Amino acid sequence: ELENLSYEVKDRKTPILDNISLKIDSKTRMIVQGETGAGKSSLLRILSGVIMPTSGKMTVNNYSIESIYLNHYRGHLGLSLSEESPFEGTLKENITFGDKNIKDEDILWALDKVGLTSFFREQQNGLQTVLYPEGKRISYTISKKIVLARAIVKKPKILILEDPLDHFNDKETEGIVDFLTDASNPWGLVVVSSNKNWVKNCGQVITL
Repeated sequence: ELENLSYEVKDRKTPILDNISLKIDSKTRMIVQGETGAGKSSLLRILSGVIMPTSGKMTVNNYSIESIYLNHYRGHLGLSLSEESPFEGTLKENITFGDKNIKDEDILWALDKVGLTSFFREQQNGLQTVLYPEGKRISYTISKKIVLARAIVKKPKILILEDPLDHFNDKETEGIVDFLTDASNPWGLVVVSSNKNWVKNCGQVITL
């Protein structure tokens, strides 16, 4: 829950976020829209625990965010922010971040849900396929799908997405949006996107 939350930076006269109040729970399907510079990215980073508000309150199950061990908090989040990307390592390492509690069947489930099954079938080394994102050996959309699979593989409490499907074709976008917004999923969803598919599937539209 955010209560009268603001975020300011030095050398900028007006706050990036000013007096924001909202609640997010497991049923939330929220899309955040606004012009460039409206504070969308900052809002997602506050929700992610990457940056802290300069005033107002953020609580998680009534605990102040300052009182919570942030790595524990982030362990319950699924993130696909604009700066998230695959790293040089195996496909399995990219999806799990080294978490040995994640089973292979969970990885295959995530790959399927984001449309990576055909890509996976082409890999002779399966989950041990080494990715070289800096060498541009995988396409932009494959990279975005890998990050999205990483975000959902642990079935997080809250899924926080920033333009997760840009440059995807309409049919593929529609299928992934339908899955991510489905009420049977355990996560609350907060997404920043200008794609019209999200608007029709999200019960809340926030304009900054």
